[in-house]
Amino acid sequence: MRSSSATRAPDPGPASAPAARISRGRALASAAVVVVLWGVSFPVSRVAVREIPPLALATGRFALAAALLWPAARRRGLALARADLPAVLLAGLLGVTLYFALENYGLVFTTASHASLIVATVPLGSAAVEAVRRRRMPRPPTIAGMAAAAAGVVVIVRPDGSSARTLLGDLLVLGAMAAWVAYTFVVKDLMARTPALLVTAATMAAGAAFLLPLAGIEATLVPLRAPSAGAWAALGYLGILCSAAAYLLWNLALPALGVPVANNLLNVIPLVSVVTGVLVLDEPWTASIALGGALVLAGVVAVERGQPSAER
Repeated sequence: MRSSSATRAPDPGPASAPAARISRGRALASAAVVVVLWGVSFPVSRVAVREIPPLALATGRFALAAALLWPAARRRGLALARADLPAVLLAGLLGVTLYFALENYGLVFTTASHASLIVATVPLGSAAVEAVRRRRMPRPPTIAGMAAAAAGVVVIVRPDGSSARTLLGDLLVLGAMAAWVAYTFVVKDLMARTPALLVTAATMAAGAAFLLPLAGIEATLVPLRAPSAGAWAALGYLGILCSAAAYLLWNLALPALGVPVANNLLNVIPLVSVVTGVLVLDEPWTASIALGGALVLAGVVAVERGQPSAER
């Protein structure tokens, strides 16, 4: 998961040139902006799916993002290499179509708090895939940091007993997280040779293209009503900030940070969701929020510092 002023796309040069890598400090700053935008997106999406069917919401969101990013890529003279087309289609399928189809439908059945808790599974899945790819176990500080961050998420949201309906939603969101883990590895490899702006624009377009027929089928089952002004505003936030801007920032940050560190930062998303509720919705600030937030931040720092220097 999207303001783009925090960093800028690298000078692309020829379309076949490798993507330039930004500094680690700028990558962390970019990822922090993304975490804030995506943290707010859970309650925004939860509200939006009450008026806009889940697949229609996802299609509109990424069609808007592609409409913003693709002309920018073309103005820079960027063109996708034919050899990269399968990877772009796979990235769009995993990181857009599957992820948001599963997440949006999950949010119909479960709560934003449950969904944000499940984000804590992403670093664990990423670390497991990375361990298999590199044929080595994560270092002890990395394991300890992931455990601390996951514990902090549990302390913050403290999920209670789940009904069958909530369990279904939780499983759908868990499937979305699995799709996201796979997406991050696909796009990291793609970013090694393709400019971030082009990768992001092409991924948005591919994901929206895959979503469109699914949204058409959905429309025959769930008629689309005229959304309210608030629902349109939610769609704009999700499409412009959470998709166009944040995906671009994330794709810029990913090569510099590495998949385990970048995905571990997603543990901050539930904290952002809770703080948003405190500041905007006048929800109470509790000791559990303070403790959970401290654990999340400590875990993120531990994973960041526990990476081998070659991966930093």
